[in-house]
Amino acid sequence: MSDTNNLPSASAPVPHVYDSYAGRAVRGLPPDVEQFAGVVRDGPASPGQGADYPDARYYVDRAIPQGEDNAPFSAAADALPGVKQTVTATNLAEMTAGTHLIAPGSAVQVFSIYRRGSGGGKQYVFNLAPATAVVVKLTADAGDGAYEGGILTGNASAGDGGSVAMPMGMSPGGAGSALILNVEEDELTGHRLTSPSYAQGVVCGRTADAPPRNIVMIRGGAGKTDSPTPVGSASDSSETANSTMWSRFTDGTPVTVFVATRVVYNPTGDKTIYAFVRQLSFDARGLLFAISGETRVTVDVTESCP
Repeated sequence: MSDTNNLPSASAPVPHVYDSYAGRAVRGLPPDVEQFAGVVRDGPASPGQGADYPDARYYVDRAIPQGEDNAPFSAAADALPGVKQTVTATNLAEMTAGTHLIAPGSAVQVFSIYRRGSGGGKQYVFNLAPATAVVVKLTADAGDGAYEGGILTGNASAGDGGSVAMPMGMSPGGAGSALILNVEEDELTGHRLTSPSYAQGVVCGRTADAPPRNIVMIRGGAGKTDSPTPVGSASDSSETANSTMWSRFTDGTPVTVFVATRVVYNPTGDKTIYAFVRQLSFDARGLLFAISGETRVTVDVTESCP
């Protein structure tokens, strides 16, 4: 009869030759996975480490949860001696596009795994899809068709029947924290939009500045209305054709146009021919934004026949 004292019990798992640490190393499997809460930084912990990353990598602080049970998540940087406080972590959601759109201060769940191969070491990753549709505040002109500004953050506040009063409870980002490109002004000289104003756009990348800024593309916005180019006048007795021209593409200024809206002769009135002129005001985008009241101009006065 065989000896059964050395057999494993029915309830215990049967060990496998590859279940030991050495066996796992042979197969090249990572021995463990670490995960922790982190907070995205706007750059390295030390100025000597250079600027923020331009791609899907981020500097992330290890975080220790704070607050009471069931309270919204809040965290403080982990300052435990011997633990690396700031790590470089790659956002898997941005690897394909190579963007860098996660706002500093965002909370993320970081995983660290040991790399396979002789080099060893840890690789830190997280997976957070960035919000690309944003509202921006234009604050100043930059290059042709480009503007300085910031991305609005936080939650908007509005109620039924309330009037729109931007930024509607949101917080405008730093005045120069974003570069805003108006695609309506592609290859045009000057600026058609007014500052300050608000627009909706899409975050498309990062600048090469140090530190880099988000690039937001918008289409249109509030057009400039100051210093318009006048075309014609309310009263002009010149018999020479007015040669003033205007183009949104080449001039890029607001424009005022004077047009005759009606001509009147009332035989029971003062028997004078009148023309009535209105001023049409267009912004630098070529959009009509104002129409003046009529100005009366005398065309001719009737006289008695000799």
